[in-house]
Amino acid sequence: MLRGINRQNIFEEREDYERFKECLSGVKKKCGIKLFGYCLLSNHIHILTGTDREPIGTSLKRICVSYVFWYNRKYNRQGPLFQDRFKSEPVEDDIYLLSALRYIHQNPVKAGICSRLRDYQWSSYIDYMDGGDGFTDTGDVLNMFSLKNSDQIRLFEKFMNEENDAVFADIGERVYTSDEVIREKIIKVCGARSVGEFQLLSHDERLKAVRALRDEGISIRQIVRMTGEPFGIVRKSN
Repeated sequence: MLRGINRQNIFEEREDYERFKECLSGVKKKCGIKLFGYCLLSNHIHILTGTDREPIGTSLKRICVSYVFWYNRKYNRQGPLFQDRFKSEPVEDDIYLLSALRYIHQNPVKAGICSRLRDYQWSSYIDYMDGGDGFTDTGDVLNMFSLKNSDQIRLFEKFMNEENDAVFADIGERVYTSDEVIREKIIKVCGARSVGEFQLLSHDERLKAVRALRDEGISIRQIVRMTGEPFGIVRKSN
């Protein structure tokens, strides 16, 4: 799991999600990564993967360096984008792998972003349901459910949609106000359409906007994530 520094967004618009997938795809092919699942959310990323050519940390560093270089150039910013080192957990057996994959796919629903797994565009779930772009290596997982092609997707879908309270490598928070609603509020208050644009505002403009967002009832962590402002400054803004 990777998350944005200060919990800020790492994806602002469709092009950003697509670019990260391109970076992941490039390293996947070059370094022999097997991608069992993924989910890209606005301020954090889940990847379920394996590799036998190099340490997974090295592969993830390649992906992040490539994406951050592109992101910083696009949004006219400098410095790190991701928070510290990635969080990780080893997958010891097939049952654990399937449970971790279910947890990853259920993230958007539990975060209130969508009501059904199939409705979220930026996860590997649609690849497994035979409606994606083939980006994910689905064969090994589907074969765990059945060797009959006619049964695989049905059994996979049933398992992925079962209720499950397991917690894997995560940030321990849920989003209660949609990003779109918060983004519209930020645009209304100061005109900034992304974290990068917000950070280009003067100190007084940023502080005024943060105060307005807090007055709207937006949580401190959500403001930090959507604006890139340090947690301490947002907390003391009122």
